[in-house]
Amino acid sequence: MFKRYLFSGLKFIISVGLIFLLFEQKDMSLKGILTEIKYSNQWWNLLGIVFFTASTILGAIQWQMLLKARNIVIPLPRAINFYYVGMFFNNFLPGYVAGDAFRIYDITKTSGNNSEAVSTVLLDRLVGFLVLTALALVSSLTWLCYQVESTSLFIIILVIFVGWLLILFILFNNTLARMLKNFLGHLLPKKLVNKLQEIYISLNSFKNHRKLLIQVFLLAIVTQGLRVLTHFTSARALGINEIHLFYFFIFIPMVALAVTIPVSIGGFGIREQTAVYLFGLPGVNGLPAQIMSMEFVAYLIGVVCSLPGGIIFIFRQRYTENTEAILSDFHKKKHYLQSPSK
Repeated sequence: MFKRYLFSGLKFIISVGLIFLLFEQKDMSLKGILTEIKYSNQWWNLLGIVFFTASTILGAIQWQMLLKARNIVIPLPRAINFYYVGMFFNNFLPGYVAGDAFRIYDITKTSGNNSEAVSTVLLDRLVGFLVLTALALVSSLTWLCYQVESTSLFIIILVIFVGWLLILFILFNNTLARMLKNFLGHLLPKKLVNKLQEIYISLNSFKNHRKLLIQVFLLAIVTQGLRVLTHFTSARALGINEIHLFYFFIFIPMVALAVTIPVSIGGFGIREQTAVYLFGLPGVNGLPAQIMSMEFVAYLIGVVCSLPGGIIFIFRQRYTENTEAILSDFHKKKHYLQSPSK
């Protein structure tokens, strides 16, 4: 318990520290940023909310498809509910994996199979990362055609993309998986290795669903594209019209990948530092204060769109507690009626 609070405290300090450094180094004013946000174009912000909401629903459909392939059939509204709850906790709990843990918990409780739940969430995440990196790779290749200075960034993105492909190759290659299992067997407890093997078997079985994987990848392109467009609408809402759309498809995927590093609260601080650096590269010339405001608006849109997840969770908890109380009362009365008369 103490370690958990300690790590949460450290993440909070890192988030605040990164924002503080950003304000110190870039000579930005919090008052100025808040004023920009206050007078932003609300029609662009509304369009951003539409894009983000659409991406959330498509993300839930994508996850539901993976669940169905593992014989976990749940109605779409329920999948959307689980997805919204996960998204809510991603924004409001330290670390960016809290929401995934809630999704795993919900599916485990529904299906009774933890390994299948973990495998679907992991693959869903992996597909998202791969597609994000692919979008950044294609866009940076376009940039490279006339901006030679972008070579180093292109190489970094290419290395990340190859890394995701390598992970997929290991997951779908039985020989490499056996080698990895033997290696881990010397480092980890046997019980943990057996659990990892169960998850791997579940993940590996997806290679028999090639048509499904293609559909999921295509859907993920649309889903992640809509999330990139949310940042674009945030920029336009603030009057940032100089930055071309394709820069967003290069940099926002990189920002999204950086945010997943669990060293801050909801990616706060990491998001802003990464965006300010990338959009400030030569040839792009985004002003730090503008980029900071843009990312904060995009973050607020994400928070607003995830609020239904918190509402769903609260009402679900109350419903569960009330149901348990009713059942408990019923069993007590049943026991009383069935007991011999005194």
